[in-house]
Amino acid sequence: MDKNKLYDFIIVGQGIAGTLLAHFLLESGRSVCIIDNNHKGAASKVAAGIVNPITGKNFVRSWRVNEFLPVAKKVYGEIAQKLNITTYTEVNIIRTLENTEAENNWLARTADESVSEYMLANADVSSFEGKVAPAFGYGELTGTFQVHLSNILDAYKLEFIKNDQFLEDAFDHSGLIVRDDYFEYKHIQGKQIVFCEGYQGQSNPFFTKMGFGPSKGEVLHVKIPNADFTKMYKDKIFIVHLYDDVYWVGSGYEWNAPDDLPSDAVRTKLITELNRLLMIPYEILDHKAAIRPTMHNRRPLLAVHETIPGMYMFNGLGTKGSSIGPFVAKQFAKYLVTKDVELLEL
Repeated sequence: MDKNKLYDFIIVGQGIAGTLLAHFLLESGRSVCIIDNNHKGAASKVAAGIVNPITGKNFVRSWRVNEFLPVAKKVYGEIAQKLNITTYTEVNIIRTLENTEAENNWLARTADESVSEYMLANADVSSFEGKVAPAFGYGELTGTFQVHLSNILDAYKLEFIKNDQFLEDAFDHSGLIVRDDYFEYKHIQGKQIVFCEGYQGQSNPFFTKMGFGPSKGEVLHVKIPNADFTKMYKDKIFIVHLYDDVYWVGSGYEWNAPDDLPSDAVRTKLITELNRLLMIPYEILDHKAAIRPTMHNRRPLLAVHETIPGMYMFNGLGTKGSSIGPFVAKQFAKYLVTKDVELLEL
């Protein structure tokens, strides 16, 4: 890495937030240097990348989903072409309905124009028959897709390294030197700096009391031979295909978790649910945990430091990061280039 180069931006953190922000800044012709410690428990590395326009027991449309989804597909498509990778797969979600009330509610919502484009009145569960315990009823969501976050992060990391834009390091905030016109960290110099540290941003000494409400999630990677599930399946837990016969199994939140390590209690809970659902053999391959960088107000964080010019925080994508990330990162990158403060309002 060129010790004499002055980058336009230093980005701390290469989760989906930092990666997308770097993507847009590079597209605008700016130079970036990414600093990341390759934390195995980073939420972007553990998440399944599920994009679901409909949320909650009342089947309501997610916040601004009709704005976010077209941008997400367009941006992921551009990244796929640029890096020659698969970035997302369109795949429906089968959602179980536990009783008559839930079934009637689903059918009523399929006639509501605000959500009907995403909800099918008749679900096709043929790929699950004989493999999953029958439910009272089913609803099928369409317009849903799965973002392959690992593909994006891994491919972009290689791209950053190839182009002399990456430093693997556990960032030490006390080692950051704030100069008059630039920032210096070890041998890296940048005109501006953006912190994209995920849940670890709550410990950033430059940005305090930002309203973090991080939530822990735990998942299993499970091998289900010959399952051939062609859709995502949700019945208290999610079952999502990853590759070959391997599936992602996850659910739930833990607020104020003391660490980001897998726990025996959640492992037992996930296994209990799998045993309830699956009628065919499976094998547990891995158990992972991560803390999502959610905010108390459930909105992304685009913050400008009050007293240090050129210092910013981009965070809080949370559980909807795969769907809202491209739109918000594009908007924040445009602000960083133009300084149009209206772009900070979401």
